[in-house]
Amino acid sequence: MSLEKDLNKNVLYSCCNSPVWIDVINNLNQDFNLKPSYFIGKEDSFDKIRDINSSCFFQTVKDAWKGIGFPLEKYNYPLDEDFIKQISFEELISLKMMDRLDLDRHSFSLSQREDFFYDLLRKWIVIVKEYNIDLVISSSIPHRVFDYVLYIVCKFLNIKFVMFQMTPFSDSSFIIDDISRTSDLLKKYIDEKTDVDDLILRRDIEERIKRVEGHYHNAIPDYMIKQKNSLSKKVFVYQVLQNLQKVIKNPKIFFKEHESYYVQKGKMPKDSKMSKLSFYRYKFQNRIYLNNLYREYTNMCEDIDIKKIKYIFVALHYQPEETSNPTGGVFVNQKLIIELLDTVLDKDIIIIVKEHKTQFHPSFEGATSRNINFYKDLINISQRVKLVDINTDPFELIDNALATVTISGTVGWESVIRGTPSLIFGRAWYENMVGVFKVKSKKELNQALSEITDNKYRINIKDIYDYHKKLQHFLIEAPHYSAFEGKVERNMETNVQNLFSGLVQYLKQKGLVDE
Repeated sequence: MSLEKDLNKNVLYSCCNSPVWIDVINNLNQDFNLKPSYFIGKEDSFDKIRDINSSCFFQTVKDAWKGIGFPLEKYNYPLDEDFIKQISFEELISLKMMDRLDLDRHSFSLSQREDFFYDLLRKWIVIVKEYNIDLVISSSIPHRVFDYVLYIVCKFLNIKFVMFQMTPFSDSSFIIDDISRTSDLLKKYIDEKTDVDDLILRRDIEERIKRVEGHYHNAIPDYMIKQKNSLSKKVFVYQVLQNLQKVIKNPKIFFKEHESYYVQKGKMPKDSKMSKLSFYRYKFQNRIYLNNLYREYTNMCEDIDIKKIKYIFVALHYQPEETSNPTGGVFVNQKLIIELLDTVLDKDIIIIVKEHKTQFHPSFEGATSRNINFYKDLINISQRVKLVDINTDPFELIDNALATVTISGTVGWESVIRGTPSLIFGRAWYENMVGVFKVKSKKELNQALSEITDNKYRINIKDIYDYHKKLQHFLIEAPHYSAFEGKVERNMETNVQNLFSGLVQYLKQKGLVDE
C-alpha cells in the first residue's frame, strides 16, 4: 500500500497511551498526512488527539476489553465457512487468549468465547472498512483479544499493522509488522557480511551481556527482583492494612464496580460488572489456589544431578502473557513442545522442565492458565520428563544442558550468551542471533537437534557482540509503552524525536510514506 503525500491517510492508533505519543502523532499528521482517525487509549489523551483531528473516534481501552464502545450501531458481515477456515489458526489463538478474562477458570465457556470472537471480528471488519483505515500503529504486540482480532482483520484485508517489539535493554524496542517473525529489514541487515569491528556497542547493552556471562544473582531481571520484594511478609501486611483503612473510611467502596476485564459466570464481557468485593474474593481464592498448586508442583519435582546426565532444559513461560500468546502460536500450549522433544530426542537424553516463578505469584494472573493436570500431563508424557524446583539456578541448568528450550523467553538469549544453543518455538527479539534455532515443525526440530548434538555446536562470543552492534541500529529509545516508563531519565523532546524518527525511518523503508 503506497501512501501518497498529497492525501490524508487514516491511521488507527491502538493503546498508544504514554505521553510521548501525543507529539509523535501530531508530527506524523503534519509532516506525512497520517491522520489519527481512530484512537484506542485512555481518556486523558482524548482532548489532545481531538486537537489534531476533531473527527477522530475515541474508544477507551476498558471498553475495548469488554467489546463495547464501538462507533456504529450495526455490524453486518457474513462469516461463512470459507472465511472462518482462512482464520481458523488465529481463532484458536484468540480462544486461548481469553483465559486472562476468566479469573476463576470456569466462568467463560467455549461457546461464549466463540461468540465474543465472532462479534469482535465482525465489528473490526466493518470499522476498518467504514473508516477507510490505511495503517494501524500499536505500542505493543497485540495480545488483549480485542487488538489481536484487529490484527487478524488487518492481515485479512492487507492493511499494514505496525507494532513494537520490546527488548531487555532499558526502554529500547524495534518495529515489526508480523507477529510470527521479526522485521525482514532487520534480518537482512543481520545476515549481511559487513564488518562491524569499528562500531561501538551501547554501554548498557554491553553491561547487560557481561552480567549474563557471570553469576545469576548479578543478572536477575529487574522485574523478578520487584516480584520477589513484593512477596515479603512486610509488604503483604502493609497492603492488607492499607485496604482495611480504605474500607473503614468508606465501607461502600467494596460495592463499587471494579474496573477490570474479568468475566462474571454466565455473562459476556460487555455485561460483566464485578464489584470490588467480588474481585477481592476471587483474588483471595486464587492466592490459596496458587499456594496449593505450588505445593503440588514442588511435590512432583525431583533432585537431579545434572552434571551426570545428558539433558535438554525446557524453561516454561509465565501465562497468560504476550510472550507465549500470540508469540508462540500453537505452542502457547507448552505441552506440545515437550511432546515433540520426547518424540525426536535420543532416548538417553532427559527433558528437564522448570516452571516460571511468576506463575505462582499472587499479584499476577497465573491462576487462570495452570492447573495440577498440566504438570501431571507433562510428567506422563515420558519417564524422562523431570520437573525441577523453581528456585533452581537457571544458569546452572543452562550451562550443563545440550540446549535450552523456550517459546521466546529471555532465558534463550541468556543461554546463547553462556555458550548453550537455544531452541525457540515462537517469535523472539533475538531470533536472528547466532546459536538460536527457530522451530515450528518436527522436521525443523530434527534438523536443529542434529546440528546441536552431532556436530558439538560451538558459539563464538564475538558473533554475539557483533549481532548486538547491528541490532542497536534498529533500536528506538523511548518510553512509548507503560512498562518502559521511568526506566531512563530522558527529556520529553528527545523521547519524541527518537520515537518519531524511528517510525518514519521504518515507514519510509517499507514504502508507507514518501521520502
